[in-house]
Amino acid sequence: MLKKLLTIGLSLMMVITLTACGGDDSNSGSSSSGGSDNNTTEERPFTESKGLIKYFTIEGENVCLPETVGEYVRYLEKIGTKVELGDTGNTVDEAGELDAGGVSSMVAFLKVYIDGASDEWQWFGIRYENDTDESLPIADCKVTQITLDYDTITEETNHHCLDSFVFITQDDQEIAMDGDTTSSDLLDYIGDPYQNTDGHWHYSDDQGYEYEMVTENKKGILTRVVITYPESN
Repeated sequence: MLKKLLTIGLSLMMVITLTACGGDDSNSGSSSSGGSDNNTTEERPFTESKGLIKYFTIEGENVCLPETVGEYVRYLEKIGTKVELGDTGNTVDEAGELDAGGVSSMVAFLKVYIDGASDEWQWFGIRYENDTDESLPIADCKVTQITLDYDTITEETNHHCLDSFVFITQDDQEIAMDGDTTSSDLLDYIGDPYQNTDGHWHYSDDQGYEYEMVTENKKGILTRVVITYPESN
Protein backbone atom coordinates (compact mmCIF):
# COMPACT_ATOMS: atom_id res chain seq x y z
CA MET A 1 0.00 0.00 0.00
CA LEU A 2 2.78 2.38 0.95
CA LYS A 3 4.60 1.54 -2.29
CA LYS A 4 1.47 2.42 -4.30
CA LEU A 5 1.11 5.76 -2.55
CA LEU A 6 4.76 6.60 -3.24
CA THR A 7 4.34 5.69 -6.93
CA ILE A 8 1.23 7.89 -7.27
CA GLY A 9 3.00 10.77 -5.52
CA LEU A 10 6.01 10.60 -7.84
CA SER A 11 3.72 10.54 -10.90
CA LEU A 12 1.88 13.65 -9.74
CA MET A 13 5.16 15.49 -9.15
CA MET A 14 6.35 14.68 -12.70
CA VAL A 15 3.09 15.97 -14.22
CA ILE A 16 3.31 19.24 -12.24
CA THR A 17 6.97 19.73 -13.25
CA LEU A 18 6.28 19.16 -16.97
CA THR A 19 3.32 21.56 -16.89
CA ALA A 20 5.44 24.29 -15.29
CA CYS A 21 8.19 23.87 -17.89
CA GLY A 22 5.68 24.10 -20.72
CA GLY A 23 4.31 27.36 -19.28
CA ASP A 24 7.81 28.88 -19.12
CA ASP A 25 8.47 28.09 -22.80
CA SER A 26 5.23 29.76 -23.81
CA ASN A 27 6.02 32.93 -21.86
CA SER A 28 9.53 33.04 -23.27
CA GLY A 29 8.23 32.91 -26.84
CA SER A 30 5.77 35.72 -26.19
CA SER A 31 8.47 37.92 -24.68
CA SER A 32 10.77 37.38 -27.66
CA SER A 33 8.04 38.36 -30.09
CA GLY A 34 7.34 41.53 -28.15
CA GLY A 35 11.03 42.45 -28.17
CA SER A 36 11.13 42.13 -31.96
CA ASP A 37 8.23 44.55 -32.33
CA ASN A 38 10.01 47.13 -30.17
CA ASN A 39 12.97 47.14 -32.58
CA THR A 40 10.84 48.22 -35.55
CA THR A 41 12.09 51.53 -36.97
CA GLU A 42 9.39 54.17 -37.25
CA GLU A 43 9.35 56.94 -39.84
CA ARG A 44 10.04 60.43 -38.51
CA PRO A 45 6.86 62.51 -38.34
CA PHE A 46 6.66 65.76 -40.28
CA THR A 47 9.08 68.05 -38.45
CA GLU A 48 9.59 71.75 -39.07
CA SER A 49 13.14 73.09 -39.09
CA LYS A 50 14.09 75.77 -36.58
CA GLY A 51 16.11 77.61 -39.21
CA LEU A 52 15.19 80.46 -41.55
CA ILE A 53 13.14 78.10 -43.75
CA LYS A 54 11.09 75.73 -41.64
CA TYR A 55 9.67 73.67 -44.53
CA PHE A 56 8.67 73.99 -48.16
CA THR A 57 5.95 72.81 -50.51
CA ILE A 58 6.11 71.23 -53.94
CA GLU A 59 2.90 71.36 -55.96
CA GLY A 60 1.06 71.97 -52.68
CA GLU A 61 2.64 68.98 -50.89
CA ASN A 62 4.34 69.87 -47.60
CA VAL A 63 7.97 68.71 -47.41
CA CYS A 64 10.16 69.03 -44.33
CA LEU A 65 13.91 69.46 -44.59
CA PRO A 66 14.79 65.75 -44.85
CA GLU A 67 17.29 64.14 -42.49
CA THR A 68 18.07 61.15 -44.71
CA VAL A 69 17.95 60.34 -48.40
CA GLY A 70 15.20 57.80 -47.78
CA GLU A 71 13.05 60.36 -46.00
CA TYR A 72 13.36 62.78 -48.93
CA VAL A 73 12.42 60.01 -51.35
CA ARG A 74 9.25 59.26 -49.37
CA TYR A 75 8.13 62.87 -49.80
CA LEU A 76 9.07 63.01 -53.48
CA GLU A 77 7.13 59.80 -54.14
CA LYS A 78 3.99 61.73 -53.17
CA ILE A 79 4.71 64.16 -56.01
CA GLY A 80 5.92 61.83 -58.75
CA THR A 81 5.32 58.22 -59.73
CA LYS A 82 8.90 57.00 -59.33
CA VAL A 83 12.15 58.29 -57.84
CA GLU A 84 15.55 57.13 -59.08
CA LEU A 85 19.09 57.94 -57.97
CA GLY A 86 20.54 60.06 -60.76
CA ASP A 87 20.84 58.34 -64.12
CA THR A 88 21.49 54.91 -62.60
CA GLY A 89 18.02 53.63 -63.45
CA ASN A 90 17.82 52.32 -59.87
CA THR A 91 15.68 53.42 -56.99
CA VAL A 92 17.50 54.51 -53.84
CA ASP A 93 16.70 51.16 -52.21
CA GLU A 94 18.35 49.39 -55.16
CA ALA A 95 21.39 51.66 -55.23
CA GLY A 96 23.53 49.74 -52.76
CA GLU A 97 25.57 51.15 -49.90
CA LEU A 98 27.97 54.00 -49.22
CA ASP A 99 31.28 53.18 -47.55
CA ALA A 100 32.01 54.31 -44.00
CA GLY A 101 32.93 57.99 -44.00
CA GLY A 102 31.89 58.32 -47.64
CA VAL A 103 30.20 61.26 -49.32
CA SER A 104 28.07 61.56 -52.42
CA SER A 105 29.15 63.06 -55.70
CA MET A 106 28.90 66.85 -55.82
CA VAL A 107 26.49 66.48 -58.75
CA ALA A 108 24.29 63.77 -57.24
CA PHE A 109 20.56 64.14 -57.82
CA LEU A 110 17.22 62.42 -57.49
CA LYS A 111 15.22 61.94 -60.67
CA VAL A 112 11.48 62.21 -60.09
CA TYR A 113 9.22 60.96 -62.87
CA ILE A 114 5.96 62.85 -63.27
CA ASP A 115 2.71 61.15 -64.30
CA GLY A 116 4.54 57.96 -65.24
CA ALA A 117 5.98 59.40 -68.46
CA SER A 118 9.61 58.47 -69.13
CA ASP A 119 10.34 61.87 -70.70
CA GLU A 120 8.68 63.91 -67.95
CA TRP A 121 10.94 64.20 -64.94
CA GLN A 122 12.23 66.74 -62.45
CA TRP A 123 15.81 67.10 -61.19
CA PHE A 124 16.37 67.43 -57.43
CA GLY A 125 19.98 68.05 -56.44
CA ILE A 126 21.12 66.31 -53.27
CA ARG A 127 24.32 65.69 -51.36
CA TYR A 128 24.64 63.15 -48.59
CA GLU A 129 27.19 61.45 -46.36
CA ASN A 130 27.80 58.37 -44.27
CA ASP A 131 29.31 59.65 -41.04
CA THR A 132 29.39 56.23 -39.37
CA ASP A 133 32.15 53.62 -39.09
CA GLU A 134 30.27 51.08 -41.21
CA SER A 135 28.84 51.03 -44.72
CA LEU A 136 25.24 52.24 -44.91
CA PRO A 137 22.41 51.86 -47.42
CA ILE A 138 22.18 55.12 -49.34
CA ALA A 139 18.61 55.51 -48.10
CA ASP A 140 19.98 55.80 -44.54
CA CYS A 141 22.71 58.34 -45.34
CA LYS A 142 22.43 61.85 -43.90
CA VAL A 143 21.43 64.68 -46.21
CA THR A 144 23.94 67.54 -46.26
CA GLN A 145 22.48 69.70 -49.04
CA ILE A 146 19.38 69.93 -51.22
CA THR A 147 18.80 72.00 -54.36
CA LEU A 148 15.44 72.98 -55.82
CA ASP A 149 15.19 74.44 -59.30
CA TYR A 150 12.71 76.51 -61.25
CA ASP A 151 14.50 77.32 -64.48
CA THR A 152 12.77 79.80 -66.77
CA ILE A 153 15.59 79.81 -69.32
CA THR A 154 16.55 76.24 -70.13
CA GLU A 155 15.01 74.51 -73.12
CA GLU A 156 15.20 71.13 -71.38
CA THR A 157 11.59 71.23 -70.25
CA ASN A 158 11.73 67.62 -69.05
CA HIS A 159 14.46 68.69 -66.63
CA HIS A 160 12.01 71.02 -64.89
CA CYS A 161 8.42 69.80 -65.05
CA LEU A 162 7.17 71.28 -61.78
CA ASP A 163 6.37 74.96 -61.48
CA SER A 164 5.18 75.50 -57.93
CA PHE A 165 7.66 75.65 -55.05
CA VAL A 166 6.96 77.64 -51.89
CA PHE A 167 9.39 78.11 -48.98
CA ILE A 168 7.86 78.88 -45.58
CA THR A 169 9.97 80.97 -43.20
CA GLN A 170 9.88 81.06 -39.40
CA ASP A 171 7.73 84.19 -39.71
CA ASP A 172 5.29 82.27 -41.94
CA GLN A 173 6.35 84.35 -44.91
CA GLU A 174 5.81 82.46 -48.15
CA ILE A 175 8.58 82.71 -50.73
CA ALA A 176 7.22 81.31 -53.97
CA MET A 177 9.54 80.03 -56.68
CA ASP A 178 7.09 80.10 -59.55
CA GLY A 179 8.50 82.53 -62.09
CA ASP A 180 7.17 85.66 -60.38
CA THR A 181 9.29 86.19 -57.25
CA THR A 182 12.19 88.58 -57.83
CA SER A 183 15.22 89.79 -55.91
CA SER A 184 13.21 92.85 -54.83
CA ASP A 185 10.68 90.51 -53.25
CA LEU A 186 13.45 88.73 -51.36
CA LEU A 187 14.53 92.05 -49.87
CA ASP A 188 10.99 92.59 -48.62
CA TYR A 189 10.58 89.03 -47.35
CA ILE A 190 13.89 88.22 -45.64
CA GLY A 191 16.06 91.33 -45.94
CA ASP A 192 19.56 91.85 -47.28
CA PRO A 193 21.82 88.84 -47.84
CA TYR A 194 25.21 88.77 -46.16
CA GLN A 195 26.69 88.21 -49.62
CA ASN A 196 25.46 88.90 -53.15
CA THR A 197 27.57 87.67 -56.05
CA ASP A 198 26.10 88.05 -59.54
CA GLY A 199 22.58 87.33 -58.38
CA HIS A 200 23.57 84.58 -55.95
CA TRP A 201 22.14 85.79 -52.65
CA HIS A 202 23.56 84.11 -49.55
CA TYR A 203 21.75 83.92 -46.21
CA SER A 204 22.40 82.01 -42.98
CA ASP A 205 20.69 81.43 -39.64
CA ASP A 206 21.58 80.67 -36.03
CA GLN A 207 20.94 76.95 -36.60
CA GLY A 208 23.91 76.66 -38.94
CA TYR A 209 21.97 76.39 -42.21
CA GLU A 210 23.19 78.23 -45.31
CA TYR A 211 20.81 79.35 -48.06
CA GLU A 212 21.70 80.36 -51.60
CA MET A 213 18.92 82.13 -53.50
CA VAL A 214 19.77 82.38 -57.19
CA THR A 215 18.22 85.21 -59.21
CA GLU A 216 20.54 85.21 -62.15
CA ASN A 217 18.44 86.10 -65.19
CA LYS A 218 17.73 89.59 -66.52
CA LYS A 219 14.47 90.02 -64.64
CA GLY A 220 15.97 88.96 -61.31
CA ILE A 221 13.53 86.05 -61.00
CA LEU A 222 14.20 83.47 -58.30
CA THR A 223 15.17 80.28 -60.12
CA ARG A 224 17.07 78.17 -57.60
CA VAL A 225 17.29 77.61 -53.84
CA VAL A 226 20.16 75.66 -52.30
CA ILE A 227 19.96 74.69 -48.62
CA THR A 228 23.21 73.51 -47.02
CA TYR A 229 22.89 71.75 -43.69
CA PRO A 230 24.97 72.46 -40.57
CA GLU A 231 28.18 70.44 -40.37
CA SER A 232 28.00 67.32 -38.23
CA ASN A 233 29.73 67.57 -34.87
